[in-house]
Amino acid sequence: MTNEAAAGWYSQADGSQRYWDGHDWTEHTTAAVQSEPVTVAAAEPRPWWKKKRFIIPGAVVAAFIGLIFVGAVASIGAGDGDDGDNVAAGTSPSPAITEPSPTLSATQLEENVGPTTFTMPDLLGQNLQEAQNALQAMGSREMDQQDASGQERLQVLDSNWQVCTQEPTSGREVPVDTLVVLASVKTDEVCPGDEAEAPAKVEETAKAQKPVEPVKTEEPAKPAKTEEPAEPEAPSATASQEQAARLAEQYLEYTSFSRSGLIDQLVYEGFSKSDAKFGADYLDTDWSEQAAAKAQEYLDYTAFSRSGLIDQLEFEGFTHKQAEYGADAVGL
Repeated sequence: MTNEAAAGWYSQADGSQRYWDGHDWTEHTTAAVQSEPVTVAAAEPRPWWKKKRFIIPGAVVAAFIGLIFVGAVASIGAGDGDDGDNVAAGTSPSPAITEPSPTLSATQLEENVGPTTFTMPDLLGQNLQEAQNALQAMGSREMDQQDASGQERLQVLDSNWQVCTQEPTSGREVPVDTLVVLASVKTDEVCPGDEAEAPAKVEETAKAQKPVEPVKTEEPAKPAKTEEPAEPEAPSATASQEQAARLAEQYLEYTSFSRSGLIDQLVYEGFSKSDAKFGADYLDTDWSEQAAAKAQEYLDYTAFSRSGLIDQLEFEGFTHKQAEYGADAVGL
């Protein structure tokens, strides 16, 4: 037996038990006792935040039962010698096993599962993307975004939109799973309700300024103009064509397209070929500039030769002239 063994009762060759104090054999022994084997049930699984119970070895249980039996039949008291030198058999206390009962503080629980509430910040006027980043950093899990203009436009590129209204309002303490609704308009638009304020301010400024009467000069009589025939009004677009134009604008805000590539994308979205062409042409897009933007996107992703880049742009649907313009624009 080495000094690494734990203190306890250990079986001897003659079937008796002898106590090892962790360093040396003591004089405490017990007679050999026939005992039935004791089965120790396995501990039930515990949640991850609780420690497991200690399982008592069968040998220790058998030894403990032996001590109780010997203590019952041997009523011999301890001698008058020094404590520890004359200890009667069966009177040595068995080591107690104390089960730890760990508990987690509120701070530890919050570190494990995260915060459960957050204070709603003031997001009005902020960039939509930055507002979403702020909410996510505070632990918000449920967000929805709407078009504040009522046109039900999709916010394809959040950084191009600004927050007009928010629900819940700022300063409220809300659970992290509260649905936060942000209504926004494009950054070059005015939030609904602000349009009336702008003309009012302009009118007040105009009233404050003293009008200057222009000096009138007599102009020579102009020859009478002959009435020109009115140009026929352009036919109004159908609802499907308006939707195609609206989606085409959203795609071009997100990335660059050739005319044929944009038409194919709109057809893929379910529009007819004629409506897709209307949507692509309605925006009066400079397709050469689109080729230049697409060329830069490719160079940001990987390297190209001039001819390879032109071939790639033509594959995207640009004409050869537009592809050459794109290659020239990026310096190839």
